[in-house]
Amino acid sequence: MKDYERQGTILKRKFFLFLLPNILSTIATSLNEFVDGIIVAHLLGSDAMTLVNVGMPVMLVFSMIYTFLGVGGAIIYAEYQGKLETKKAEKMFSITFTSSVIFAVIVMILGLVFIYPLAGILKAPPELYDVFIPYLRVLLISGVLIIPIQVVINFMPALGVPSYGAAINIIANVVNLVMDVVFIKYIGTGLKGASLATLTGYVVGAVVIVFMILLHKMDAPFTGLTAADLKQVPSIIARGSSPAVNQLGYCIKIAFCNNLSFNLAGLVGSTIFAVCMQTVSIASIMIGGIVQAMVPISAALYGQRDYNGIRLLMKTVLRVQFISNLILLIIFELFPGLVLALYKAEGLPQDAAYAGIRIFSVMFVFRGFVLVYMYYFQVLSRKIYALIISLIDGFVGIVPVALILAPIFGLNGMWLTFPVVSILLLSGIIITNLIIASRSEGKYKGVMLYETEESDVPVYDVTFEADNSDISQNTKKLEDFCMYNDVRPEIAMFTAIAAEEMSVIIKETGKINKCDSIDMLVKIYKDDIILDLRSIGKPFDPSAYAKEQGSPLDTLMRIASSVDFSYIMGMNQTRIVLKKNK
Repeated sequence: MKDYERQGTILKRKFFLFLLPNILSTIATSLNEFVDGIIVAHLLGSDAMTLVNVGMPVMLVFSMIYTFLGVGGAIIYAEYQGKLETKKAEKMFSITFTSSVIFAVIVMILGLVFIYPLAGILKAPPELYDVFIPYLRVLLISGVLIIPIQVVINFMPALGVPSYGAAINIIANVVNLVMDVVFIKYIGTGLKGASLATLTGYVVGAVVIVFMILLHKMDAPFTGLTAADLKQVPSIIARGSSPAVNQLGYCIKIAFCNNLSFNLAGLVGSTIFAVCMQTVSIASIMIGGIVQAMVPISAALYGQRDYNGIRLLMKTVLRVQFISNLILLIIFELFPGLVLALYKAEGLPQDAAYAGIRIFSVMFVFRGFVLVYMYYFQVLSRKIYALIISLIDGFVGIVPVALILAPIFGLNGMWLTFPVVSILLLSGIIITNLIIASRSEGKYKGVMLYETEESDVPVYDVTFEADNSDISQNTKKLEDFCMYNDVRPEIAMFTAIAAEEMSVIIKETGKINKCDSIDMLVKIYKDDIILDLRSIGKPFDPSAYAKEQGSPLDTLMRIASSVDFSYIMGMNQTRIVLKKNK
């Protein structure tokens, strides 16, 4: 007989299936920002490029709103799905989308009503108001589409269609770049054409989403809402707070460090800092894809209270992010000249520029762990902890350390600040986690604070192949496990039969390959025995399976107290509950 244990194969496959679309989506957004600026500069000159940068805080406000709502709402949605509470999950989607539209409309109205004071706050040159105000007006109108669409894109991994989110981002950004040329060069709309191009890109993105829904390529789980339902919006914002605040902190530290670099070495210092921050943009493509792939899967596992599943997933996440950041570090250490050439900065003093890139990039192998921790604790509802990490990584750590190191080491002290803060922050997280674990009386373990089951809850956690031999052997092991944990013989037998019948249903639907695997998690509580089965494949509903007398489904329904099914992020998940004392 085989000695079964959980392998994590299904979760690994799902993580890597989510990873590439999220990376492509991040690339599309980053590349658009980079190329869009180049197009505007070449077609309209440096003054126009300056005005685009002046308007960037408006885009930052949009980004913060859809991060607060999109990340927070998607985490809670996936958590409900993990609990198989589908109605609550659908309501969460509806609440999040509706609130995103409300926030977008409020921002647009306030911006349009106070557009001239807003231009002053943004420090737009008054002599260029006749160019900047039309650009800003269209940009504010665009927010009505940008915010809700990006919220929906944040939900797409949790909805099981991460590739569609990447496709929409790519389509919207490509249309934006093409329409930049059309509006500015051929129609002659001037700077206003840049914001018209952004608006057009998101109009096309919205049309694509509507067609996907109408063609049943993706679900849009809208449900009716009441005013009372919107009271959940603060909890959604709280769950998305750390990544949103991190964006704000990112902007603050850039402004501070840019000013300090200029004071230390003039324009040369500012330019080297700008190049170093571009390496962050490169690194962010991979780490952004990793955490975006991790969040919905880990949230669903957390909702299911599948603690071993979380451990197996995070083991893969930590390994992938470390290897990717280590490769980037090696490239930046060995070939700093390539970075300078990429950004046309070969004219910088070579020694100073090479030293800046090499010192600065040491940060990546440590900051990758920090960002994973930040999102991980957000999923686990440790919102304050995640927010503290976000603030320190954002600017609370950078500013004081830079003020200490820069006077001592000069410009190199500026670059040294970033790896030092990441090392100190990561060390602080690890030490704090070990203290929490040691004081938890066994509830949490290790530097990841993995939660453990109560001592009186026996757990049977295995992976086996979807073939008759493995199903049969697993059935016998499960029955023995139940008997060992004082379950009455007839209940132990019924539990094993329920597991066997559901495994047969999974196999016979033909939705997964014969040699694909099934995850089974069984927990024995005081009154109930709960079986969770997970497999990858096209969705199937056990209730639609043949229910003739004596069929696997008929047998299962006679034995089980309840059978619930959900299709979560491309994974079929079934929960079977049996009464322990009946």
